[in-house]
Amino acid sequence: MSAPESESGPVVGRADIASDPTPMDPEGSAGLASTGSADLLAAGLASTGSAGRLAGGLAEALGRLAMLAGTALSAPRASVMFAGTYLLPRDDTARIDGQLSSFEQGLCTDVVRSQDKLIIGDVRVDSRVSGNTRPDPASMLAWAGVPVHDQDDHVLGVLWVADQVARRWSVSDVAVLESLAHLAWSEVSLRAALAHCAGRAALARTLEESLLPPRLPYIPGLQVAARYAAAGTGAEVRGDSGGEGLGDSGAEVLGDFCDVFPSANRTWGIVVGDVCGKGPAAAKRTALARYALRAVARRQTRPSLLLADLNQVLLDWPTDDPRFLTAIYAAVRLVPGGTMVRISSAGHPLALVRTSNGRVREFGRPGDLLGVLAHPELHDSQRLLRSGDSLILFSDGVTEARRGADRELYGDERLRRLVAGLDGLTAVAMAEAIQLATLSFSGGRRGDDTVALVMKVPR
Repeated sequence: MSAPESESGPVVGRADIASDPTPMDPEGSAGLASTGSADLLAAGLASTGSAGRLAGGLAEALGRLAMLAGTALSAPRASVMFAGTYLLPRDDTARIDGQLSSFEQGLCTDVVRSQDKLIIGDVRVDSRVSGNTRPDPASMLAWAGVPVHDQDDHVLGVLWVADQVARRWSVSDVAVLESLAHLAWSEVSLRAALAHCAGRAALARTLEESLLPPRLPYIPGLQVAARYAAAGTGAEVRGDSGGEGLGDSGAEVLGDFCDVFPSANRTWGIVVGDVCGKGPAAAKRTALARYALRAVARRQTRPSLLLADLNQVLLDWPTDDPRFLTAIYAAVRLVPGGTMVRISSAGHPLALVRTSNGRVREFGRPGDLLGVLAHPELHDSQRLLRSGDSLILFSDGVTEARRGADRELYGDERLRRLVAGLDGLTAVAMAEAIQLATLSFSGGRRGDDTVALVMKVPR
């Protein structure tokens, strides 16, 4: 994601930690959930042991999220309030002797109390801001904040941005904030799991909430289904549009991911990706990729530009364990006569299109993987899907499944023949058939995670 400058200058990267000098009143504090994750940061900031190091890393990561929010919305100030602590991009002019103003803290308190977003375009005329609490116009005129929810919908904190000029916050602006607030919770849950989990299976359950959507959304006029299977014995996770969720596989922390979500201009985004490696580091990269794509897709629909923005986010994100990833992104829009699909691949296996007469063709052009090059080569391809046509996205675990006896690969050609024979099936049945075929081929044991996502235009 590029880093545009606002009139007041760019948002700067690193994070300072400022404890709240004027604690929320009892009513406001009651609205802020007390959870193991919140306690991790609150207690860890004062610790010099491993908990302190973990919390310090969390503070830094959340500060980076504030920076990303400010950059995405061209807002010169941004912060995350979490567990009574404010995490500020360093050199943020909102700081007053290392603290936020009481006015901005009060706005955060209002978000926590209401458990809802608070969007103010001009504090001078907004009726929700009383005259004696308005800030100096030179310091802030526009403010937008959204709550950070945990998986049980409790409010743990607030992500907010501010501008020194009055502005109209768009629906897309708010959607970006909400996507990044979700990513903030993913970061918190990841570090809490690392600190407190007793076993790998429990850790995997926590992390997979960051990697897989709870369920696939319903897209009017289309069938969408995904099947996700972990390496090993092939425990399967199912996801159908409007149906079952993509829940826990009971396996290791996974590196593959998929997602379906609304984008700008009545377009839907569909993505399948694969992060190098497995474990917590890969999980962090996967969560960042998923929510960064969701955020950018509120403003952009061209797949190659979306992937290029994700590449920049990956390069800019500070980490001691950089990992590349591959991804394929499809922008889907219903049009008269069918469904228009625009697609771009970044080092990922190309999609397949099965037409209603059973012909199967690759769709798209190869591109560079993400998180390595400053300017990866990415391409867009477009075609119209008509009644009975299907789009199949998959991870390399499908074609690289190996037969036990001779280690032969399942391969691209075998997959094409399989898809060609899936006549008259729903998207759900097609996704299941792909997973079952590769599991059977490999003798009931997978060497890698696999994702099969099918979108079909019904007859």
